[in-house]
Amino acid sequence: MSLFNWNDMRQRLGWREVAALPGGPRVLATHARDAVAGIVASFVTLAHCLSFSALIFAGQLSVGLPMALWGFMLATALVTLMSAGRTTLPPLLAGPRNPAVAVMAVLAATVSAAAFEKGMSANAAAHHVLVALAIASTLTGALIWALGAFRLGQAVRFVPYPVIGGFLAASGLLLILGGIRVGTGAALTWETLPDLLPASGFARLAVTLIFAAVLLRLRRTSLGAEALPAVIIGAILVVELALWLAAGDAAAGWHLATTGGAQAWSPLASLGGIDWKILGAAGVEIVSIAGVSTAALLLDVSSLEVQRRAQADMDAEFRTSGGANLAVVAIGGLSVGHALNPSRLIDALGGQGRLAGLAGGTFVGVLLLSGLDLASVVPRPVLGGLLVFLGAGVVAEALKVPGRRSRPELALTLLIMGAIVGLGYLTGIVLGMIGACLLFAARYSRIGVIRRHVTRAELAAPVERSPELARLLADQGKRIHVLWLTGFLFFGSSNGLYESIREATASRGLFGRRWVVLDCSAVTGIDASAILSFQKLANWAAASDVVLVIAAASQSLVAELAAAGIIGGSANGRHFVTRNEALEWAEDELARTAGGSTSPGMPDFETWLARELGADASRRLIAGYLERRELEADEIVCALGAQADTIELVASGSVAVIVPGLGGRSIRVRRMTGGTVVGEMGFFRRLPRAASVVAEERTIVYVLTRATYGRLLAEEPALCAAFLHFVVRALSDRVDAANREITALL
Repeated sequence: MSLFNWNDMRQRLGWREVAALPGGPRVLATHARDAVAGIVASFVTLAHCLSFSALIFAGQLSVGLPMALWGFMLATALVTLMSAGRTTLPPLLAGPRNPAVAVMAVLAATVSAAAFEKGMSANAAAHHVLVALAIASTLTGALIWALGAFRLGQAVRFVPYPVIGGFLAASGLLLILGGIRVGTGAALTWETLPDLLPASGFARLAVTLIFAAVLLRLRRTSLGAEALPAVIIGAILVVELALWLAAGDAAAGWHLATTGGAQAWSPLASLGGIDWKILGAAGVEIVSIAGVSTAALLLDVSSLEVQRRAQADMDAEFRTSGGANLAVVAIGGLSVGHALNPSRLIDALGGQGRLAGLAGGTFVGVLLLSGLDLASVVPRPVLGGLLVFLGAGVVAEALKVPGRRSRPELALTLLIMGAIVGLGYLTGIVLGMIGACLLFAARYSRIGVIRRHVTRAELAAPVERSPELARLLADQGKRIHVLWLTGFLFFGSSNGLYESIREATASRGLFGRRWVVLDCSAVTGIDASAILSFQKLANWAAASDVVLVIAAASQSLVAELAAAGIIGGSANGRHFVTRNEALEWAEDELARTAGGSTSPGMPDFETWLARELGADASRRLIAGYLERRELEADEIVCALGAQADTIELVASGSVAVIVPGLGGRSIRVRRMTGGTVVGEMGFFRRLPRAASVVAEERTIVYVLTRATYGRLLAEEPALCAAFLHFVVRALSDRVDAANREITALL
């Protein structure tokens, strides 16, 4: 039963009436379980809100902690309530994003340092930080909403993982360092190390790390997230009991300064007295919060998809989360998003419906309005240990790059992490994008752009030639090379392409002119470096008696190559619309240069037929049974769909076999030259013509009609059998050629 139907039934009937219905107790139990799961999971979210507030507003900025706590709790409650009913991944709790909060802490340090340098008070510095966080939250909400509104949510998935991983790993490391600072009250540096040596400082550090280790160990057990609230509450009780037993001044420094509870604030009311130059100088950190928040939202949604085996609407999630965040900024809310661990905790506790998120958001809102002083309840080491635990989890997820092949990505991720932590987010962004581009270029350049390489010996053009010419082309076929290129031709692969073509077309004992047919049908683009490599290839081809033939290239690629002087005009290179046309032209050129021209060097029709049938048999067949026809160019030999009552023997010239294509376009599937047979399949199968046969030039054919064939069979059975054997050999040659073509293209 959906939540809508449940509410409608509740309004009409009441709890007792619903419980009395068939299945009513089960429905009530299901919703009760959802509500309990959401409320219990919200305890973890509350701990996050307090920990993150303490992380951002530490030391002199602690005066701003109540406002930050208000901002996180308010946004958690309202964004959860606005998102729980519309998310495509219910149940859902919202909360501060772990990686983004680490950048918020960097932003707070940057802004406060500039404010203190100008002599501002701690209160003024805290207000500058709050306004900066409000601006970052506004920018984050607007960016995330725009990505969803313009259906660009899926585009975020294409950001290189090392860049995202580096940002997240750096954020996790900053969370760990910040957790130590929150837990001990001092940053862990060589200068502050003496402050930790006294018993109280060392004890706080030890408890912080022990609690973090317990949480990390818990995550690896079967209890997992289900026991997290109980462990947090148990740690609070244990530390408080130890402090009570120690008595005296032992409790000093173990709690944050009392705040009196969350304190409402308004960004608009805080704009007075703001030094905008300070905020302008922190622009990189503000923009980084938006970027890291977007990446974190993507990863959280993706993780919930895997966890729940569901498919989320990324655009809807972005629209909902971004719009809800924009709605709460004006009343002091700070940027929050999908709370991954609390949402997983709902699953572990058996929550399944949207009511779990609604109950959790409502509970956070009630605690916010109650004015409870959480800072005085939770000891520092518990907050710090939780931050260390969350930071370690972020680092582990960011560096989880499986497989040996991903080591370069892992190295780049670590480089970006170190650059961000040591040099700042701007440097990390620049190094990350440069590194990702270089890594992509290096990886892509190792993928050969030559997808396949065959010679004319393995792949012939769709042209049926006389046996003599076919044998000549088979013998000399390794002088024609066909290479299929694929992908984008760029600086990373262009020089390798040049060297590969030189190696692939080496003479290997065959001398004379060679032809290189480059099928560019799968080439998506080319850059200037690849154009230079093509020019170098063209120069080498001209010096080495190699003809470069470009086939099936896009119009833009043809224009680029023509502008570079590689094809067209006086260039040595040639261009054809299809690979078959290019290969056919190369075969004709090879036949011409090898002395295999179809005129003087080839046998005439009578000589060819005598070789196939014998001299006496061929004379009797020509004289008594074949009809000589002369055809002009474009004259139809056989029409598609006509009765197949003739067999044509092509004596000279050539004919084309044409079939209809899509959109009324005619496709030439084969060309037949002198010394070939046409029409025998339809003739013997007694089926209509499956294609049209058209003369491409002035052509002479000898025709055997069905009536004449019947007379041949009756008058000269031996001659008819010899003719049939000749036709079977021609068909066998075609099947063999088709098999070799299929093998070459596999």
